[in-house]
Amino acid sequence: MIRYLIKNNLKLMVRSKLNILLYVFFPLILIAILSSAFHDLMKQYEDATVCAGYRMEEGVSAELADALSEVAEENGIALVEYPDGDPEEIIRERAYCGFVIFEEDSYTLYQNSDENEMGKVLEYFLHAFYANAAVTRMGADTDTITLHIEHPEYKPAIDSTDYYGIVEIIYFACNSIICGTAVFMNEKKYGIRKRYQVSNVAEWKLYFGKFIPILLAVGIGSVLSAVLSVILLDVHWGDPLLSSGILLICAGAGAAFGIMIYSFFGNMVATVILTFGMSWVAGYFGGCFETYMYASHPMAVKLASPVYHVNRALTELSCMGHSDYTVSAILYNGGIILLCSVLAVFAGVLRKRGKA
Repeated sequence: MIRYLIKNNLKLMVRSKLNILLYVFFPLILIAILSSAFHDLMKQYEDATVCAGYRMEEGVSAELADALSEVAEENGIALVEYPDGDPEEIIRERAYCGFVIFEEDSYTLYQNSDENEMGKVLEYFLHAFYANAAVTRMGADTDTITLHIEHPEYKPAIDSTDYYGIVEIIYFACNSIICGTAVFMNEKKYGIRKRYQVSNVAEWKLYFGKFIPILLAVGIGSVLSAVLSVILLDVHWGDPLLSSGILLICAGAGAAFGIMIYSFFGNMVATVILTFGMSWVAGYFGGCFETYMYASHPMAVKLASPVYHVNRALTELSCMGHSDYTVSAILYNGGIILLCSVLAVFAGVLRKRGKA
């Protein structure tokens, strides 16, 4: 029975012209528009410099101050001196990633909470600088000491085409429930849903008879769109197998959430509105419209969006070849699939028993 449902529902979805347009060609159109519109903005980000204010207190040696300025400049860190003024106000007014007050044997660092990545670079720079400077204070010849400051990668070096070429395909995959609209509408039109309710077919089989075809149809469409984005727009995807897997899990989360909503309300219009609204909110905070690199939302809000984890993982796989968000993207969206699937099956069981 379940194989029959999967086969017929998949045929119905794949033959839909709307689904082909929505999951294969619409993302490409949006990618072309957004990548062109935000090209200069993303280029500006690639060329960004770590900027911070600083102040030298009494007792700081001129030798240490000169070495600090020289090493900072070599490592692409712009330090601007402010003899007076409140550090926190200067950070807000100048949008600096931090402010440093240098004392004789220590320093105090104020950081901008919205500049986490650049703030980490500044913090690492100061730690490395003082670690090297401590060697000179232990009696080493300052003329032969070289301060070795490594400048770690603090931001993905990714252009607008690659960024939007990835995140827009993800966004359409999140709205995977729309792919199953034809199936749900046919069930209601021909009274198939009522027949299911009085049948002896297990509810989990009916659920997977919809979930698997939606996942396969959206997966096929998204992968085709990704391949075309490489051919037509020169989008670079990192680790094709891993990226495809994350994309499928994201589509599965969208499908499971949509089916769960439909199981509760039994109305396709309400389901589409609710799922589209939720995916738009998750996509907005996840960086599908405003790049997560420039977004001013608190980090806690970004991390609450499952789309953010997927966007971050796939864009970093593209530009760096690895990402710390790969595991969280899989676990977060996998958790959504599991929870929504259980709730959808439970709602179907209650409906069969006449309690819903």
